[in-house]
Amino acid sequence: MLKDISAMNPKGHVKLELYNEDGTFYTKEKKNLVVNSANEIVAAMMADPAKVLRVNQVDKGDTSLSANSESLYSFGLTVQSEEKIHFEYNVGSTGSQTVFHLENLKGITDLNKVTVGGVVLENDKDVFLKDAESGIIEFKEAPTETVEIVFHKIKNPYMKIIKGTESVTVKGEIWSKSTTANHLEKTYQIDYRTGEVLFEQPVQQVKVTYDYHMSYSLGFMAIGGKPSVDHENYQPVEFGNTNRLDTFMKNELAGSRMPVHYPATVSDGAKEVEPSIPTQPIASVQKAATLAIVNNVDGVSTKLIYNLPNLHDSGSGQTGRELLEIMSAINSTTGENVTDRVAIESNSLTKVEIKFAEDAVSENDTVNVTYRLKLDNRHLTYQLGQSPVVELVAVRHVDAVNSENVRSYNIVSRGLRPNEGDVWVSNPNTGHITFSSNPTGGPAVHTPGQLYVEYKVNSGTVVRFVADFPKGVPAPSIENAPTKSVTVVSGQTSVNLDHPIAKGEDGSFIEPVVAVDGEVIEPAGYQISLDGKTITPNSLIAGQSVTVEYKYEKSTYDIYQVAMFDEKVGGKMFNISGIGPVTKDKNTGMRVTWSVTF
Repeated sequence: MLKDISAMNPKGHVKLELYNEDGTFYTKEKKNLVVNSANEIVAAMMADPAKVLRVNQVDKGDTSLSANSESLYSFGLTVQSEEKIHFEYNVGSTGSQTVFHLENLKGITDLNKVTVGGVVLENDKDVFLKDAESGIIEFKEAPTETVEIVFHKIKNPYMKIIKGTESVTVKGEIWSKSTTANHLEKTYQIDYRTGEVLFEQPVQQVKVTYDYHMSYSLGFMAIGGKPSVDHENYQPVEFGNTNRLDTFMKNELAGSRMPVHYPATVSDGAKEVEPSIPTQPIASVQKAATLAIVNNVDGVSTKLIYNLPNLHDSGSGQTGRELLEIMSAINSTTGENVTDRVAIESNSLTKVEIKFAEDAVSENDTVNVTYRLKLDNRHLTYQLGQSPVVELVAVRHVDAVNSENVRSYNIVSRGLRPNEGDVWVSNPNTGHITFSSNPTGGPAVHTPGQLYVEYKVNSGTVVRFVADFPKGVPAPSIENAPTKSVTVVSGQTSVNLDHPIAKGEDGSFIEPVVAVDGEVIEPAGYQISLDGKTITPNSLIAGQSVTVEYKYEKSTYDIYQVAMFDEKVGGKMFNISGIGPVTKDKNTGMRVTWSVTF
């Protein structure tokens, strides 16, 4: 049972892209953590696949500057279950075909208007919709002139506006729904199918609050700031197994949950890439030995070979250690450094011997040797981010000094045969790989540098969920700015603020509190610059103290986290990842692609 749970445990990978009018300008990728409540979400989806969520949505912005075919100005809502399309098709004057299978008509929901050579045809009499899903129409008589079709087709079948739930304001003033849009009477029209609010004239600062139904699923992604006030600025957030019980994202940014685009793409698991793993130095312990040089038994020549103690510190009964290097050999009798005249005679767990050159030592000399013993072989083993591993595709070493020096290790039988080749999979279930201590391809793995590993896992199926956080999301918030305090100097007439003063929904500045020498002055006693960055009192005298308490619009956020949820508000969290920090301002869009492997 435990093995089954391990095999079904979903894993993930997150890709974040920042974009503007010129396209994508920043990309970051990271592994993610799938939390335990993911099982509840998947179970609920399987139990009632027809279930829908009721979601509240707020959209803000301006109408289009150009009118549509009905001479109305559109404000597009986020939820658009259908789209209205005008399509032309030139069939030719000699055409005899009456049935047309048109790619553009796939998913059609309604034939609004069909004309042939400018003549309007009557639905279900002159022209028939034969297959809405495939886009097949049939004419009673074969058309021989240009065919024009105005129709609705499915755009997003997963979200539908609940009719009548909308509330529309323009510059903070409530407008009313009507069959006719009238600017003077402050009325609008709405097309629930295409998600368009229509006005007689272009308008700005439109705000539409409404409810919609969404098919029950992994519906939303959200972004968050630092998970705690103690988290160091600009340091990435890391999640581990202890976070699997988390049910919400700490410091989730209000109003940041955006719907996931459906349908999601499904594919077989591709190879994984560990792009940069620092190599590990060999674990060692430093030792010292004092050797007394003596004659051989025959009393003629000096003895040149000596043992170095290589046992564990805890007792002679344990296995010894191999010699890693001789750091120094100093003949204290002569004062000579004879390190370069010492060779390793034997090196094993049972015996370490060194041999001096004949000119390095004499009888009765004392030599102080400093050396390092290898503690273990942990430097040969690394753990990959995904498991179980079913194949090593490529393993490369990039030198720390010269990054252009890239060498590949030899892999035998996809790395699945232990102790064969330069590197192999030593534990597929945990994702551990082990290197040979004497590779024939790349360098010894402890050589300073980075390892790049490409491998495949028993990944089953990958589902890629995409959500878009457009400009203005999270919505700018009105915050209290730090109080501005200045002492007036000679010739000073204005006070420069650290942030522009925020504006209300009516487009006018939110009045600050301005005090001179502690006395609050009325709005008539000062002017605010057009950009909101400067306060100019009617009169200032050198030495006076001026304070300004004001509000500003916070429109830039530092993003540290991203998570997926099953509902717009509250709900269960499916997964979470530390993806920052990245900065998103009101003019920058952010696209998140979340690849979950089941």
